[in-house]
Amino acid sequence: MRGIAQPHCHQHAVMGWTADAELLGHAGATVRTVGGCCGLAGNFGVERGHYEISAAVAETALLPAVRKAEADAVVLADGFSCRTQLDQLAGVRGTHLAQLLARHLRPSHDRSSEDRSSDDRPSERE
Repeated sequence: MRGIAQPHCHQHAVMGWTADAELLGHAGATVRTVGGCCGLAGNFGVERGHYEISAAVAETALLPAVRKAEADAVVLADGFSCRTQLDQLAGVRGTHLAQLLARHLRPSHDRSSEDRSSDDRPSERE
């Protein structure tokens, strides 16, 4: 999987995005992180008089990155504001990390017994 990621500003400020990047890397994904804010910032971008500022902020990094991305690239955006901005300004549907992982995980009943590690096998007590 290849794509770009717009880390949510609040997540980036409070928790960082390192764990997400590591998870994607371990899953074999190649993701380029977009720096900066999407511009919507909660309800800021939809308040009277803020649209132009909101769109200009999105044009600093997010929207150019989306335009440069390959046609089959996934656009990761965990924040509701980020996904809204992507939809309204670029016509792109952002994907939450949990949605991406769920799409690429096979249910355990689809795995053969040879694919299961010893940690997955039921104990004798079960």
